Amino acid sequence: MAGLIQISDFNRCDGQITSIDSIQSESQGPYPLVLTSCAFSPNERFLYVCEASLTSLPSTIWQYDLSATNIATSKLSIGTFNDPDMGVWSMLRAPDGKIYISTTDEVLNIPYPDTFFSNVNSNLSVINKPDSLGVACDFQPFSFYLGGARTYYGLPNNPDYELGAWVGSACDTLTVSLAENNQKEDVFFQAWYNPEWNMIHVNASKLKGKSGVLRLFDVEGRVVFERKVDVIAGGYFTTEIGMQGIAKGMYIVSLLTEKDYLSGKIMK
Repeated sequence: MAGLIQISDFNRCDGQITSIDSIQSESQGPYPLVLTSCAFSPNERFLYVCEASLTSLPSTIWQYDLSATNIATSKLSIGTFNDPDMGVWSMLRAPDGKIYISTTDEVLNIPYPDTFFSNVNSNLSVINKPDSLGVACDFQPFSFYLGGARTYYGLPNNPDYELGAWVGSACDTLTVSLAENNQKEDVFFQAWYNPEWNMIHVNASKLKGKSGVLRLFDVEGRVVFERKVDVIAGGYFTTEIGMQGIAKGMYIVSLLTEKDYLSGKIMK
């Protein structure tokens, strides 16, 4: 699917992808350029796309304005790499809010000889102000020195675990989310996965009910575990769910009693 760019909504509760919108259609026939990576600006207004050349054409960093009525026509070039021996490949937004781009020096075969250092493989290129439109985003090629290290095509593919609170969501964090009525009652509920023991630990306190059902749901809403449970004196509850034979992925732990409903999201 050379040249295809699509944007979609991702539900971080259930992992579902919806509302897929095409920004750029798939190219038909030979395609001398390939889209290798992308990154969103911190304010989520702009999408940056790396279009790397497979021939002598320049490689380009494009900016799309996602707030535009027609996103496709908002496409702007904010920088190019004209040397065909530059393998422009990965871009990644860092915790400092800047976007970094790795480039391989293809003059010599990979891996580089120990003595081979160049401006291309000793530095990363940087978009310093990705929240700004056009050239105001301040793209600076080969401006971040790696301190004697060298870069190839890739950058660390680290998931963003700091998405922040999702107000009103039923699965606000990876460990627990509480129903509003239970928050007011100061109910405590916690569920987490222990990879060493391959089990989920579940704890709760200040429960009002006396008995209930503990369930584990997969992201498609299917019940993969269910057990009747009792609440001990004082409203305390603690147990484990063995995860043997259950695939890796995201799950929802729920505890339902006569007077309480609590749920938490875990990742195996």
